[in-house]
Amino acid sequence: MEPSHKQWIIPFAVQLIPAGILLVGALWIKESPRWLFTKGRRDDAIRNLCWIRNLPADDLYIVEEVAAIDQQIEHDRINVGPGFWSPFAALKERKVLWRFFLGGMLFCGQNGSGINAINYYSITVFKSLGIKGTNTGFLTTGIFGVVKTVVTIIWLLWLIDHLGRRKLLMIGATGGSFCMWFIGAYIKLSNPEANQKEDSKLSSGGIAAIFFFYLWTVFYTPSWNGTPWVINSEMFSQNTR
Repeated sequence: MEPSHKQWIIPFAVQLIPAGILLVGALWIKESPRWLFTKGRRDDAIRNLCWIRNLPADDLYIVEEVAAIDQQIEHDRINVGPGFWSPFAALKERKVLWRFFLGGMLFCGQNGSGINAINYYSITVFKSLGIKGTNTGFLTTGIFGVVKTVVTIIWLLWLIDHLGRRKLLMIGATGGSFCMWFIGAYIKLSNPEANQKEDSKLSSGGIAAIFFFYLWTVFYTPSWNGTPWVINSEMFSQNTR
């Protein structure tokens, strides 16, 4: 595309599509059953819970979950108390503080992986691996985005609930670390950006480095990309949240 105003307008406008779908879809989202229980709207809460679980109200799973919610609400009423500021007193508990620390460190690990630098400077990263030409750089960056999207869908539909949160993080950290060690060693030993001639083809080492870059994406996306958000939404009580 020729340099013009459209170069930034089109990418910006494309991002509005999923945001618009989310906005429209929010109109059909059911209210949280736990919130409804805390507000005394028991019938609405059970109805929404049955809709979420796709089970009848007399199913054993629903009965046990309702009992667990009631028990949690009663515990918070006795130990925390009513009112807006009362839940903040629970932050003094060592268990809650420890969970805050773990949740914060998960996000430090997520951002410390370098994903933001790769997202914004992927063309520069591929150039350091020996990729020449603007169009080729855009192509490799586009493939990187496609790989992330595909693996994210697999993570949402299967991995997160079948492999578990902790195991995903461990697998992602181990595999991603190995990939980055390989890429770093290749750049250090070969320095492809400086040594490769303009008309030369990508070396076998460069091809392997690009493969490990995409493999790193496969390890990172279903683990540290989204799993910390899931863990932080699950490990706190209703009042703490």
